[in-house]
Amino acid sequence: MISTEVVLETEARLDKPILIEGLPGLGLVGKLAADHMIKELKAEKLGTMHSPHFPPQVIIQDDGTVRLMQNEFYYWQAEKKTQKDLLFIVGDHQGATPTSHYEITGKTLDIAEMYDTKMLYTLGGFATGHLPRKPKVFGAVTNKKHQKMLREAGVSFEKTGGGIVGAAGLLLGLGQLRGMDGVCLMGETHGQIIDARSAKSVLEVLQKLLKVDVNLSRLEKRAKDTEKMIEKARKAEQQQKAAFSALPAEGPTYIR
Repeated sequence: MISTEVVLETEARLDKPILIEGLPGLGLVGKLAADHMIKELKAEKLGTMHSPHFPPQVIIQDDGTVRLMQNEFYYWQAEKKTQKDLLFIVGDHQGATPTSHYEITGKTLDIAEMYDTKMLYTLGGFATGHLPRKPKVFGAVTNKKHQKMLREAGVSFEKTGGGIVGAAGLLLGLGQLRGMDGVCLMGETHGQIIDARSAKSVLEVLQKLLKVDVNLSRLEKRAKDTEKMIEKARKAEQQQKAAFSALPAEGPTYIR
């Protein structure tokens, strides 16, 4: 394998689907959100992407077998007139170099273009260094006309200066060159932990925009479990500091 390859495993008739990207990134916010949505909507597998730009390793599965690192495409067909067909790209890894990011993103957009996609939603984290109880969702767009609907859905544009690194940003930029509009939804997150609560906030916004209902209870449970572990670690650290401060100060020892 000398370049990124996509193998479509089924035929799907999709009507200008919206592409949703949820690859690993800050706090795994986008990945958690997209994976959860795929599972809750019972989206179907469309195809698999393999690339020499993924880490040179295989993943050992629960049954003891191995598989290559890969990204996957899923699709979901609208059930109501108010909804749109959806196309997902999720998986194990993004590119490791600037060139690989462009190649993998290009292959992703090839699939989207094949189904005449006109709209992209990329999902990710917005690192703030803390864990808010109710994470904000920040937005960035390729076209200002989308800002009104995003604000109505609860998206903030107050702190979105800077850049969007990786697939979440590159899909927007390269997609725009192909005539696709794009939105990036970024959940406020610490940046150093797996953040299910931030993913939940992103999905609360996304389901309003897409007019789909997604059960978020499993994400809420995961968020609470994470918070309990963090609180337990914090208390253990405080106890350790207290025990250390209670020790007598070391000084010179005299033998008489």
